[in-house]
Amino acid sequence: MKIYNKKKFGSGFICIVLGVLNFLACFSTGFDVSGMVITLALLFIGGGSVMRSFSRNMSREDKLDELDERNRLIDLKTKSRAFRLTQAICFGLMLLFLVMGKMSGEILLISAGVGLAFAYAVSMFTEIFTYLYYEKRN
Repeated sequence: MKIYNKKKFGSGFICIVLGVLNFLACFSTGFDVSGMVITLALLFIGGGSVMRSFSRNMSREDKLDELDERNRLIDLKTKSRAFRLTQAICFGLMLLFLVMGKMSGEILLISAGVGLAFAYAVSMFTEIFTYLYYEKRN
């Protein structure tokens, strides 16, 4: 059997491994329904991805879908929007933790706020540097 889509095979294999590990964890800690539902979902998704990677026609179809301009535009828009939402949530939580820490005097809350401020600063610098990189490149 030949693997036609290695990326799809890799993600499917990882899902199968996670499903097996989740099953072993559920088996060792006791049976619960939510753990088994997640295990079954991981195994089915992983199995489907592995089977699609072995089929020439399905792999060609997946690669064409991946290269389609509309799908790429949607992917870029969702990643951009997710980045903006993550920045806004990080900034909001930073303000919340800093204000709560100042009002209560808890060092732990102030530390969490400073950590989120650092993460927000890193995301802002990353955005600036990538903008400069692509401005120079194009």
